[in-house]
Amino acid sequence: MISDSRKEEVHLREASANDISVMAVHHRKMFAEIWERNGEYLEALKAEEVEKAYIKKLETEMASGICKAWVIEDKGEIVSSGAITLISLVPNPSDLSCRVAYLHSMYTEKTHRNKKYAQRIIYNVIEDCKSKGIRRILLNASEEGKPVYQKIGFRSAPDAMRLFIG
Repeated sequence: MISDSRKEEVHLREASANDISVMAVHHRKMFAEIWERNGEYLEALKAEEVEKAYIKKLETEMASGICKAWVIEDKGEIVSSGAITLISLVPNPSDLSCRVAYLHSMYTEKTHRNKKYAQRIIYNVIEDCKSKGIRRILLNASEEGKPVYQKIGFRSAPDAMRLFIG
């Protein structure tokens, strides 16, 4: 159990525009780690492009309300972050709404892992979605992340496919 003084040092909050650069670094690190685990290397130039593109996405979509993000701070330093982007998909028999949250860019600094920080962010995402009447949350999970999501209730969708064009 976390002591009262420790609770004050570590806290979850909604991200602001001031946090975008740190969240972009987390986004880049997430892909670098995923690629490394798959035996690939994310080149420095490509990593920088990914980071800049994510900054642009967050600046635009957080301001418009399409994207919402959360961070966990430990002693004032952002050590974990994650976000959702609201998308529109077709209604289905389980959810007649077209509003869906896409959970993305979940990352915790290596020195702060195994403290359930990602889990705290995800539970906050779920509550935020419930308050908006959103019933579906989609995500792409790394092999390392799958157990975290499964413990919360996420299930793999074996019928999903994707295609990168050009």
